[in-house]
Amino acid sequence: MSRLRGISVLIIIMISAAIFGSTASAAEAGAGEEKTVGTIGGTVFLDADANGVQGPEEWGMSGVTVHLRNAGGERVSTAETFSHACTGLYIFSGVPPGNYTVEVVPPEGYAFTVPGRGAPGETASTVDPASGTTTVINLTPALIRETDLVVRDAGLVPAEG
Repeated sequence: MSRLRGISVLIIIMISAAIFGSTASAAEAGAGEEKTVGTIGGTVFLDADANGVQGPEEWGMSGVTVHLRNAGGERVSTAETFSHACTGLYIFSGVPPGNYTVEVVPPEGYAFTVPGRGAPGETASTVDPASGTTTVINLTPALIRETDLVVRDAGLVPAEG
């Protein structure tokens, strides 16, 4: 599964570069150049079995609004999950160092699944169901140099009611 996750990360970066003109991936930094901005992205998926982890038959959800918020809670950027190519993916590229949270706005009739489950490399929900946000992402210069993509995923389930 972790091999699939690595392939997914590479696909996200390639799509980001093609669609958004990202300067954040290591592949785009020239020899000897150091990355100075990062990329935050992930998958919003329908968690049919409500276990917090995206299973093989659980697909990404398109058209879901996702906000990137700074340490002060201000909206820095907004994205919508892809409806083509890699359904359910969102990406924020060119993100400078700082502290951020990702806020997912569930479509009407949906709520968040349980967070914090799943093994390393699995697509698992990281969104707090009460706030709709992830834990703080401390996007340091070291993290930007070491990683092409900081991943935060969100699982949704049909709302009870």
